[in-house]
Amino acid sequence: MQTPDLESRNCSHLHAAVLQLIGTGPVKQRLCEASLRHLSDIDAARLPMDVAERYQELMQSLSTEPAMGGLGRIGATVRKMSEQEAAICAARVFDLYLALAAVSQREPAPSPQRQLRLVGDE
Repeated sequence: MQTPDLESRNCSHLHAAVLQLIGTGPVKQRLCEASLRHLSDIDAARLPMDVAERYQELMQSLSTEPAMGGLGRIGATVRKMSEQEAAICAARVFDLYLALAAVSQREPAPSPQRQLRLVGDE
């Protein structure tokens, strides 16, 4: 089970990536910025297994090209993508955010501290 701090940090990174993706500008530029600024900060080891697998697949698809001309692997890969491929990757980021949010809502909240009382103490 994840610690709430790490879970909320990962969720915050995904949320920030989604906000970057819905901003203004070309989709490829937004995808590159979201990946470099937010997605790369996610701790995959602290994600639920199904979400972690999807996250790793996404990050692999964003880094298939070697670094070139001052661009890192992500920048070079996104640059070679079509607008449609970039839009599909952007949608996958949103899907990851929804999946992590759904998992977070399913996990039970910590139970409140209970006060013990002594029998005969009234």
